[in-house]
Amino acid sequence: MLVNKLGFGNMDFRKKVKMRIGFSALFFVLGALTVGIVLSVDPFTSELTHDMSFASGFYFGLGFGLMGAGIATIIKNVRYLKNTEKFKAAEIANNDERNRYIANRTWSISAFIMISLTYLAVIIAGIYDTVIFSTLLAVLGVFGLVLLIVQIVLKKLY
Repeated sequence: MLVNKLGFGNMDFRKKVKMRIGFSALFFVLGALTVGIVLSVDPFTSELTHDMSFASGFYFGLGFGLMGAGIATIIKNVRYLKNTEKFKAAEIANNDERNRYIANRTWSISAFIMISLTYLAVIIAGIYDTVIFSTLLAVLGVFGLVLLIVQIVLKKLY
């Protein structure tokens, strides 16, 4: 899915599967780096000003989750390359216009819902906490900027 979303939709499917393996390996490495960073920070001698117990557990989970997802996706895609029947079935599913339409609509509707919810959260957070308000406002602004940049790039490409 990520490979298709990045504009590689017309690429040979075998190349897409190999690219997916590369992205999965990158996710594994990012997960390992996350776990490594958490292990290298000693919570007792750290100069951080807040309790790291929740954060370290979160980052461990995130790191191991990325590593697990990377490994699972690599295994799945290597199986596609080794088994002709699975490869053909995956290629047909990948090229199915209905699946593409549903995926595109899912991303569009989800983005609209997330912008709306983030806007609502900005309004509510402004009443209670300025730090959360500022953070959510920055997220909303960056999201809007990303949407604008992607739209400009896509208009130039198509």
